[in-house]
Amino acid sequence: MSLTHQPWFRKFLVSLVGRPRLGKFVKASKDLKGSQQAVLAELIELNKNTAFGKDHGLASVKTVPDYRKAVPIRTFEGHRPYVDRICNGEADVLCPGKPLFYTNTSGTTTKPKHIPVFGAYWKKYNDMSKVWLYATLVDNPTLYHGQSLSMVAPAEEGTVPDGTPYGSISGVTYRNIPSVLKSTYSAPYSVVCIKDHIKKYYAVMRCGLATDISFIISASPSNVIRLHEVAAGSWEDIVRDIRDGTMRDDVAAEIDPAGREAVLSGFTPDPARASFLEKLMSVHGDGLRPKHYWPKLACVNTWVQGSASLTIPRLRGYFPAAASIRAFGYWASEIRGGLVLGNDWDYSVLAAHAGLYEFIPEEERRSGSASVLGPDQVEVGRSYYLVFTNGSGLYRYDINDLVTITGHFNEYPLFRFVRRGEGETDIAGEKLAEPQVIQAVHQTAEREKIEVPFFVMFCDKESRVYRLFVEYGAGTPPEKKAVFVSLVDQTLKSFQYEYERKRGSGRLDAPVAAELMAGSYEAFKEKLCTAGMARAAQFKDVYLRDRPEVLPLLNGLVVDKK
Repeated sequence: MSLTHQPWFRKFLVSLVGRPRLGKFVKASKDLKGSQQAVLAELIELNKNTAFGKDHGLASVKTVPDYRKAVPIRTFEGHRPYVDRICNGEADVLCPGKPLFYTNTSGTTTKPKHIPVFGAYWKKYNDMSKVWLYATLVDNPTLYHGQSLSMVAPAEEGTVPDGTPYGSISGVTYRNIPSVLKSTYSAPYSVVCIKDHIKKYYAVMRCGLATDISFIISASPSNVIRLHEVAAGSWEDIVRDIRDGTMRDDVAAEIDPAGREAVLSGFTPDPARASFLEKLMSVHGDGLRPKHYWPKLACVNTWVQGSASLTIPRLRGYFPAAASIRAFGYWASEIRGGLVLGNDWDYSVLAAHAGLYEFIPEEERRSGSASVLGPDQVEVGRSYYLVFTNGSGLYRYDINDLVTITGHFNEYPLFRFVRRGEGETDIAGEKLAEPQVIQAVHQTAEREKIEVPFFVMFCDKESRVYRLFVEYGAGTPPEKKAVFVSLVDQTLKSFQYEYERKRGSGRLDAPVAAELMAGSYEAFKEKLCTAGMARAAQFKDVYLRDRPEVLPLLNGLVVDKK
């Protein structure tokens, strides 16, 4: 066994780079105001001469109050004109120079968001990754006694107009990680780039089942379940591949030709492992779980907050008793804003050394004069909408995420992600926005030449499905009603990046149709007002909802099909 495959050597290197960075983080956490002032000073010095800096007079900013006066709070759409300029090749717009790459995600419109990743931010991101990995190793000392299995998207999924690539930030990390940790990967990078979701799951599990996995990294817990389901459904094929040292032809054909031969030549016949897996299936049958084929599994690092918390119970009995299900820290495409430093944490410590943070009290969100608080002003037990500056071109960015303050790590706040905010819902990471739903329904209705007087898309997190409640115009043919929801689904997939990916991978099921009675708009409004969930004089039409108490009201207006 080479040195890079020795568990002790892997631990040594992770500790060598991670321990001092964790020490610096702990030290910084004892001075919250100092950390935030240092971030601001660095931000101003770095970006004051950019186009954005000149437009907002950043050179004159000295304090956080100065910064708030100079820069308004914005969503991505407020940043888009600047981002578009960079995408078209202009330098020194939001940050000095040009981005290394863009990470891609869905916005609130039909246009995807290209989040720029500049060099200075990328260094901080990687430093936080080293702290994350070291802290995980401390709590799970057998983390590298086997191989690791990761589910990430490709580093490059396309390019912006000037040729700079966009893709997954986790994919960039996976592709570029140092060789000593790359040796822990059970699946080569070319495998995680397979576009067909089911074949990608097959390929990842063909690689993973051939070895002992001790560390699973997957942002979505539903991904972990889906991996097992695909493997169980293709067990004979995977076992045959492992025995023969092959990859099923239709799956191998999905690997990029540039990397296909390297992947296939890396397989060797393993009759002993194949026999072991065959015996497991004969003994456990439908009761087979990862704990049986990966008994050395030490840690599953996944998202446990927000809607993911409803999936975690489904993992009971999946893994060895000693294995931990460890939370990711607060992490979005736009920022790595929190760290988890313990197996038992279902919250994050604010990365106040790496970004500038502000908080808007939940109850003041709709107010025209909402308070904007610093991280030193938040109160334990209260919920806030998060606003941040990430040091990579997003200034006072309103991400529409609601968090609750749970305590403090020295002076840094501890917080738990609660949910996406108003007008956005999330079950499996799709981040669906109300304007997208409205556009999909209207486009479909116009294309099909049918009238839709009223509709509500309900995000049923408990059942992990969207329910489209629709009132049809008089005379709508039954055959058009029967296919309307599937057509809306197809329309949404055509322009909503994350929704299409989650639907295609099987992590999100097709939406369910429900026909509403005639006159449902007024009846629904009356029900909401009677229940104290709305005021008649200030009623706001909302077409995407997720409050559980709303579902019975909608169900009460469904046409009786009997």
